[in-house]
This record gives sequence, C-alpha cells and structure tokens, in this order.
Amino acid sequence: MRILLLSHYYWPEVGAPQRRWTTLVRHFLNHGHQVVVAAPHPHYPHTRRGEFFSSKVGRRNVRVEAKLSGTWETGELGERILRVPYLHSGTSMARQLLDQGVAAAGSVNAILRRMRGGDAPDVVISTTPALPFLFAGDTVSRILNVPHVAEVRDVWPDLIRDLSLVTNAAGKYLPSSLTALLEEKALPSILTRVQRRAAAVVVTTDSFCARLRRRGINAEVVRSGVSQSEIDQAPHRETTSSTSGEISAVGESWPAAASERTNLLYVGTVGRSQDLSTVIVAASKVPGIYVRIIGDGADGSGLRALASTLGSPVEFFEQTTGTDLAEHWGWADAGLVSLGDVPAHTHTVPSKLYSLMVRRVPILGIVAGEAAEIISSSKAGVVASPGDIDSIVTAMQALVQGIEPPDERARQWVVDNASVEIMGHEYERILRQVCS
Repeated sequence: MRILLLSHYYWPEVGAPQRRWTTLVRHFLNHGHQVVVAAPHPHYPHTRRGEFFSSKVGRRNVRVEAKLSGTWETGELGERILRVPYLHSGTSMARQLLDQGVAAAGSVNAILRRMRGGDAPDVVISTTPALPFLFAGDTVSRILNVPHVAEVRDVWPDLIRDLSLVTNAAGKYLPSSLTALLEEKALPSILTRVQRRAAAVVVTTDSFCARLRRRGINAEVVRSGVSQSEIDQAPHRETTSSTSGEISAVGESWPAAASERTNLLYVGTVGRSQDLSTVIVAASKVPGIYVRIIGDGADGSGLRALASTLGSPVEFFEQTTGTDLAEHWGWADAGLVSLGDVPAHTHTVPSKLYSLMVRRVPILGIVAGEAAEIISSSKAGVVASPGDIDSIVTAMQALVQGIEPPDERARQWVVDNASVEIMGHEYERILRQVCS
C-alpha cells in the first residue's frame, strides 16, 4: 500500500504528534508498505529560520534546500519526506495558523506536482493539531481520487468555540458578532462537512468517537501507543533514586515519609491548552513541592514571568531528548499531565499519560473526563480539577505526604489498550477497509 501522510509536525522535531507518527511510519514500513510524508522543513517550536538547527534537538540534523515545489529527503526510517515551505511563526495564534496554512497550501502544491499518475498514493492521511492540514488532505484526496483518512487528535471542531480560536487570533480586527458567528456556526459547520467527506476519521478517545458518530461521521479510535521498549522498562522506582539517593522498593509510599520534598516533572508542549499557570500558582502554596517544566510553546515566557513574580519553586528547561531527558526523569518523583478547563478536553487523553502509566510513574493528572477516569480506575495517581487551584493544591499535598506508586493494573491497561502493536494494526485495518 502506498501511504501519503500530510503533517505539520514530523521528525526530527520532538513532540506528541512527531512520536506518534514516527512509531506508525516504522510499523507501516516494517509491514511492507511504502510511506511518503509531506511536511514543512523542521522548525517547531521555534519562530525564526535556523533556530531549530541550533537547538539541542536539531543541531545534529542538516537542513535541505527549500523549494516551492517541495524538496525530497530520506527520513531516519527510510521513508520519503517531501519538505514544503512554511512561514516563520510567532507565539500568537494568528501567526501559528498562518504558518500552518502556508505549509498546508505548500503541501497540496508539491504533492500535485510530484505525485500524480503512477506516483499517486493509494490513501491520503492528514493529521492535526495543525487544522489547515485537514483541508489539505481533503483537497488532495478529491483531486487524486483516493480515500482520505482524517486523523483528528484534538477535539475539532469543538475546540474552535471552547478556545475562542477566532477571537484570540483576529478578535481585534473583527466585530464580536462576526467572530461569534465564525466560532459558533460557520467554521464548525465547514469542518464537520470535511470530516463527513473523509472515508474515516481517526480519533484517540472513545468519548470523542461517540460524539463524532452522532454527527454522522465514520469515526474510529486508534489510541496513541507506547513502544515495546517502554513496556519492557523496569518500573520507575527501580531505575531512579529518591531525593535521599536511595532506591525505594516497589510498593512503598512515594516519596518516602522522611522525604522533605517531592519533585514533579512536566514534559511536553507549553501552550494554552495545558494551562500550566495553575500549576505554578498552586506550587507556590504547597511547601515541599518542586516542579520542572521541560518543553517550549506559546506560553513559555509568560509562565517564567509568573513563576518569578510568585517565587514558585519551578524550573524551566528547553526541549530535550535522550540522556538529558533521562536525567530529568531520574530527578522526578512524579509526572504531571495537565489540560485546561474547557469542555472539549473531557474528550482528550494526552499521550504522555500512557508512557507514565506503563513505567508506573505516579501521576498528578489535572484532567477531567476520559483521562481522569483512566487515572482513577487504574490507580495511576491523583486527579485534580482543571482550572481549580484549590483542587490542584490538595493533589500536590497528597504527593508530598506520600502516595502508593501505580501497581501492575496501570501498566497492564496500557499494554491491553495503547501499545504500539495495537495502534499499528488498528491503523492498518482502517486503511485496508477504506482502500477496499
């Protein structure tokens, strides 16, 4: 099968979409499929040309020449990558959407120039969170007359209203009546029509799947999968030291009662959806909690300023991988998963949750809905209500006082529901179905 993936985020960048698709591309190639990825030149999360290639993540990579018609590159797995132009983005939502829109249009242009006739794919997959790529996948699918699988990892179109997307991006230029019309009716209607045209819409949670099916959309669930190497790792407490330098036996409260501090680690996007400001405020109220935030995003500078103003025990580090990231996990007693207080997030499960569960890292989940239910039912950690500072403070206090580390139930849930093998085979089933 010849598979064409359209994505704004891809290797060698680091992030949840990049990890998901590196894993899936490896699975497809190992099972004899051909894969072409249309993606912009790597730049996320940086805003200026060249910044990615001087960062810790990108400094070992070489930038290929930029062309309007696309530039071929071979990926680390042997896949073919069609690199397309992008616009230097900024931290504002408007600039990010413009960057994504330019890259999506560039993808359509490059694909139609390079992949017609005998080079056409059997199936086109588009993936969010870059919303313009949904439209790019729809356009390519219709012109080449091949099925379109639209992967909607975030809760679109519901997030348009919940995040006031138009108001935040262009509210100062448009009357409030127009932004309300676009957010409440026009854009959700357009997105729903595109989703209905797709041969299948892939989502990552059962609750969002049910919601889309009620709208007449052929939705399927493929959760983000953890790799076999993660599954095979020893539990976190068997591989890292406590704050006193000693290793506690699995089954002891974590941290040990004598410990005077608990180290809480967040790794991921530092953006609006994560609402990490509530974490910083809560941490300033809880003696004994220390927080590290590893990653970049639109809210980074604002969060640093907030932490400085409040004197919160919070440190910030840029995106990193490999041994550097492993050292941060060696410091950590617990992992943080956080989403903001918007209705659509009740249908979202961050992929990092599964990685923490399979390693039996105690979790502070500032989440609601399906993600909160998974943490509670598998006894994987403590849950706080998004946007509720008092609730987050209470959960942090529970961490400091000591909680039981996750047992085998959490790990087994991931093995049964969110492993790489399950993810890959479910995707193959959907692709065979839409191509038949």
